[in-house]
Amino acid sequence: MKIVILGTSEFDIFCSNAIIDSGSQVVAMISIPHKARPNNSADISLYAKQNNIPYHELEDINSLESLNLLRNYAPDYIFISWPKIIKEDVLNVPKIFCIGTHPTNLPYNRGRHPLHWIIALSIPETKLSFFKMDKGIDTGDILLQVPFTISSDDTINDLNGKMNQAAYGGTKKLCKKFQSHPSYQGEKQNHKLANYWRKRTPHDVTLDLRMPADLIIRIVRSFTLPYPCATLIFREHIIKIGKAKVVNTTLNAKELKRIEPGKIISAEDNTINIKVDDEIMELVCIDTIPDELLSAKYIHPPSMYINKHNIRFN
Repeated sequence: MKIVILGTSEFDIFCSNAIIDSGSQVVAMISIPHKARPNNSADISLYAKQNNIPYHELEDINSLESLNLLRNYAPDYIFISWPKIIKEDVLNVPKIFCIGTHPTNLPYNRGRHPLHWIIALSIPETKLSFFKMDKGIDTGDILLQVPFTISSDDTINDLNGKMNQAAYGGTKKLCKKFQSHPSYQGEKQNHKLANYWRKRTPHDVTLDLRMPADLIIRIVRSFTLPYPCATLIFREHIIKIGKAKVVNTTLNAKELKRIEPGKIISAEDNTINIKVDDEIMELVCIDTIPDELLSAKYIHPPSMYINKHNIRFN
């Protein structure tokens, strides 16, 4: 089988390894120019070079030039993890069909930013779904689903790693399936059961210290580096938070309850100890804390600073 890979991350390297290990051929790997890649991207050109796989970078995958390039490789399948919309002309290029993936138990939880939502919503298990791509969003016939679990301390990076392992195992199994059953088309989804997750915005990762500690920790874990990180707003400053944890305190439950959310217990270097809804937390900032925060007593809800300082998110 001849397979083209469209993608921008380590995920595509794991898929490529599985294709090769299954006895099939990766005839080309195609990525996006560096400046246009998403946060979790990797440079797959080195991998392609090491494995003698033709490599290309295309800004507009739906252009006539791109279509001609894809057609020249005459692929049986195209594996797609492309971060932009794929039009029908591309879907019609392979002899058989295009294969997409989505790290949820389709038809449930279709849509945007699935790994981030999985952590933020405290979902303990999911599946990497391989599906036959069509014009819809995550609506194609299911080819294979590979389960993996999410622990209570997994970050987005941990989850990407687990997804990559599922990608390798699932891709290899799927290739073997195609080799033994060339007419395999998968099973239709029950669209009546489907829901769609919306796009996350900077407001979804803006911390409000009235939140319970568990929610704050999940938000931080869901958007840590190499993503832009959860943010804490103080006056005109947007502070990036890389880690968050509950700290031990000598206060009893009644004493803790009397402290209002946002009360600063201590602040130095890049660490803030602060009262949230139900706990004292340690927030570790990516950069040094602003000087004026070192002498402050409180961090107020973000709406106060957003309105007063006319804060705009990039």
